[in-house]
Amino acid sequence: MDTTTLSSLVTLLVALSVASERLVEIVKGFIPFLNQKNADPNKEGRRTAMLQVLAVIAGVLTSFVANPSLPPALHLGNEFTVKLFLGLLASGGSGFWNSISTYVSKAKDVKNLEVQEKRKALA
Repeated sequence: MDTTTLSSLVTLLVALSVASERLVEIVKGFIPFLNQKNADPNKEGRRTAMLQVLAVIAGVLTSFVANPSLPPALHLGNEFTVKLFLGLLASGGSGFWNSISTYVSKAKDVKNLEVQEKRKALA
């Protein structure tokens, strides 16, 4: 996979993550229990687990809704499996994918510099 394709995939995952995070925040607004930290460690653990499950559900739902805008390269085999996989990845959070995007962008810049140096050496 070249860096341009990888960059496009990571950008898609950032967009899906942001959209699924918005959906989680909307649901949390309707369910006060999910929106407030609890001093009891057991209750807080359950709340956190519920938020993780909600994030996965929101990520999968978002990937299904985004189907028309997905690049053709992602329409591989079983579409349900691809959407499920994208949803699971999106549930990781936009902060994580934004960091990955920065890393991929820097790798792309390094590759471009290498190409420019090789061109100068050949000239």
